[in-house]
Amino acid sequence: MKKQITILIASLTIFIVAFGVVGCSSDESENKSNHVIAEVLDSVTESISKDIASAVVVSAGNQDIEKTQPTVQDVTPSDNVQGFSDFIVRNGKIYAVGDNSLYVYDIKTKTQQIHAVEGELNTVAYFDGSIYVGGDQLLKLNDTTLEFVDDEFDGTVTELYTYGLQLMVGTSNGLYRRGIFGKDKLMDNITVSAITEDNSGLWIGSKGEGLYRWDGENFQKRFLRRDTSLFDFVNTIDFKHNHLYVGCDNGLYVYDGGKWKTLTTEDGLPDNNVRTIDATNWTVYIGTDKGVVGYFEEQLSPVNTLETKQVNALQVRGVKLLA
Repeated sequence: MKKQITILIASLTIFIVAFGVVGCSSDESENKSNHVIAEVLDSVTESISKDIASAVVVSAGNQDIEKTQPTVQDVTPSDNVQGFSDFIVRNGKIYAVGDNSLYVYDIKTKTQQIHAVEGELNTVAYFDGSIYVGGDQLLKLNDTTLEFVDDEFDGTVTELYTYGLQLMVGTSNGLYRRGIFGKDKLMDNITVSAITEDNSGLWIGSKGEGLYRWDGENFQKRFLRRDTSLFDFVNTIDFKHNHLYVGCDNGLYVYDGGKWKTLTTEDGLPDNNVRTIDATNWTVYIGTDKGVVGYFEEQLSPVNTLETKQVNALQVRGVKLLA
């Protein structure tokens, strides 16, 4: 079934700041007193496009990101912020989804296209040479048009994740695996909210059904014995350097393969509702309802340019943090 797809002009605000990664079984690890060498970076404000973005660009300079956590000077970002739920950067373009639109912004030419559909769009991923977006249905971007993928999924597409030669499709009623031989349903009766891979499998977060790990054959539900409901509502997860980071509506949980550590507003989070995490490098960035912080050597530090902003998605690219 085909639906008419139109291209609209709208605005999207993306802030780019410099970046600098450093957690989950039974007990919390003890707090350690670690010295963080802070380095204030030169900042340059650049207008990317009056239609799609106003960016704050901070130069990282020559720094050892394995030993230092960069901080940024205060700058005043634009107040014209239009929220988006997910984005990726691929081949010099930003692909972002929000409400019922896919935003495509060419960083080099500073041009944009915005594709609007009748239903909602929640997630975007790059798979097998193409951009896929998910919402009421799964769609694929072909040149300048969005086309519906023939596959049908039970429920709304809530999360897309590229896992090797497979596209993992999370929906409001299950988890699917889509590859060259078709698709199959791996989980039923679960609202998938987040997916990430570790060294040998996948972690799946849900809205109301908890946190699961998949080893390629079986699913195992993970929880803390002291309170089995803490992982019921997972917003975001990421994995790097043998640590898993789980963002929930009640805080951040860090797993080092043996123990869990809990971080809340009492530890320095701006808000307990953690919406997005990027653990690409040695500083882990955490977006909440009330700002972004960096986590380095078990210490939380605010990102001043985004310290009061609600951030739904963020991503480290080279020496920049897009949020």
